[in-house]
Amino acid sequence: MGLALGGQAQEVLTRAAEVRALSPDRALTGVPVDLQAVVGFIEAPVSGTIFIQDETGGTFFRASPRTIPLRVGDRVHVKGQSLPGLYLAGIVADSYEVLGAGEPPVPAVAGYEDLATGRFHYQRVQVEGIGRRLSVPEENRSVLHLSLGSRVVEVRVDAPLPDNLEPWVDARLQVTGLAAGGINDRRQLVFPYLRVSDWSDVKILKDAPAVEALATIPAARLLRFDPGRIQDFGHRVRTEGIVLASFPDGQVFIRDLAAEAMVPSSPEPETAVNTRPAALAVRLVRPLPLRSGQRLDVAGFPNMEGFSASLTDAVVVGNPVDEAHDASPVEVSLADIREGALDADLVRLETELVDVFRTGSGWELRLASADMPLRALVPDVGEMDVPRQGSLLRLTGICRVDSSTDKGFRSRPESAVLLLRNADDLKVLRAPSWWTAERLLGVIGLLLAVVAGGLLWITLLRRQVSKQGEALRHRISHEAALEERQRIAREFHDTLEQELAGLSLRLDAAVTRPLEPKAKQLMDTSRHLVSRIQTEARNLVADLRADPDSVTDLPAALQELADRTRSEELSVTVHVEPPLPTLLVHVAHHLRMIAQEAVTNVLKHAQASSVSLALRVEAGQLSLIISDDGQGLDTSATHGQSGHFGCMGIRERCLRIGAEAEWLNVTPHGTEVRVTLPL
Repeated sequence: MGLALGGQAQEVLTRAAEVRALSPDRALTGVPVDLQAVVGFIEAPVSGTIFIQDETGGTFFRASPRTIPLRVGDRVHVKGQSLPGLYLAGIVADSYEVLGAGEPPVPAVAGYEDLATGRFHYQRVQVEGIGRRLSVPEENRSVLHLSLGSRVVEVRVDAPLPDNLEPWVDARLQVTGLAAGGINDRRQLVFPYLRVSDWSDVKILKDAPAVEALATIPAARLLRFDPGRIQDFGHRVRTEGIVLASFPDGQVFIRDLAAEAMVPSSPEPETAVNTRPAALAVRLVRPLPLRSGQRLDVAGFPNMEGFSASLTDAVVVGNPVDEAHDASPVEVSLADIREGALDADLVRLETELVDVFRTGSGWELRLASADMPLRALVPDVGEMDVPRQGSLLRLTGICRVDSSTDKGFRSRPESAVLLLRNADDLKVLRAPSWWTAERLLGVIGLLLAVVAGGLLWITLLRRQVSKQGEALRHRISHEAALEERQRIAREFHDTLEQELAGLSLRLDAAVTRPLEPKAKQLMDTSRHLVSRIQTEARNLVADLRADPDSVTDLPAALQELADRTRSEELSVTVHVEPPLPTLLVHVAHHLRMIAQEAVTNVLKHAQASSVSLALRVEAGQLSLIISDDGQGLDTSATHGQSGHFGCMGIRERCLRIGAEAEWLNVTPHGTEVRVTLPL
């Protein structure tokens, strides 16, 4: 059938199997449900989930609030929408009504596989098994642990424990209840269990045998092949032994009262391979304060836990007997542990400690063993002197096979663990050598660090010495150059400048005498020339005495050159465009001398009436431009002619300071010398 919803027909689910078949994504869309079914289980009397079932399967619905009281067996009519649920889809009820009372749904006969696969999940099922033990997780609730073959499931009863517990344990029981289970966030069934309303749904099919009537079986014979005991599989057995160790969690280890020969699997050996009393691990339902050496009578359910048989859900028959029984450990070697015959027995072993670390319940020791991993667990008993790695230890504890592997038809231990009872079971026979691997590596690492530090120090020292040597060489070179410059300056001053001064005095004296006009003009010109040569000589001496790394004022020097050169026949101007960079003395000296040489060439060859000196910065370069309005020149003549060295000197000075010079003819007439210095 269908409903008109939004102009489209939408399917309405009318059977429980159709609801169960919905995927989580599909169920989340709220598919309409109109279902008639029988109540199989009610989670809570007033609120909670109601589990219902029809002939196709089981599902559940939730109604909030629950306005109509319900009982198991009521036939109900539920209308609502689907919801994903934790494991399979269910129903959010918009409304429900009771159509009538009746019997609960017929349960489906199920086994453990049916419960674990979810085949009958949220349906009423019926299982048969053997009661193992009873527990009380919370008030007004109880749990029956039921053995279904080799697996144990919980039967969670919404009622307190019955007054008499004995009939349920080890009896063959029939349980009718709701198949359910624990679900994780991935919508996976972690473990199955049954939900039962009260103990009336648990029936005894076969009474449990009295514990006192059970025959005592040695630990060595548990779970052996015995055709006469196959029908008793799953029921309790009874055994006696000497207590070897007792732990607070109810785990007890006992040893048979007498040894029983282990018959070899092959007839080749003529004697039995082992005549030691067998040991057994026992898990008590309720822990008891037991002491080593006590004689203990227990009844429990045989279980293949790990490598050898053990008893679980065991109870003590009678009271432990305090007698003088031998509970001494068996002196063993690593080869004996590898055989596996000492599983669950108290042993004593001498071996070397490989590693030790803290755990949540005590200490774990990793022991030296060539063929199989071996460790020891020491319970947390407060303060303990933790042995160091490499110590030779004597350990006394319960030997347990951790894991095993099959070789042919035979299982062999693959790893083992020693369960120490207390700190007294650990004795240090020999302390380790001080030279452990870690300390040796530490010393080697320290030596390597010292060597590396020494090499680094030597490298840094060499660099520092190299820097200081370079600075010293530079200083010596600088001092030598400065001394040489000062020597040349002294020679200039004591020779050339003195001679020029004397010549100037003679010319001054000659001018005072009567001379012809032409001679007098010649004498005046000679006096001015000598005066200019004296000025240049003094400038040269000053430049030589100045520190090459100091700075000087180039615009002032150019202005001085212009003032000295200017005459009635020649106009000399200076154009400076700030800002200008700071120049070292030798750079400014070469630029001033280049300008002077260019002006001298104008005076000698250009026949010009004006000269312009320009200084500016453009495109990251300092430009010095000397231009005139003379007759111009042949640019090829700037590369040097016999007896003329002015242009060659300009190029050499440019090369010394990294500048470039070029000569240009200016239209309509004149010459321009352009010097560019990259900054």
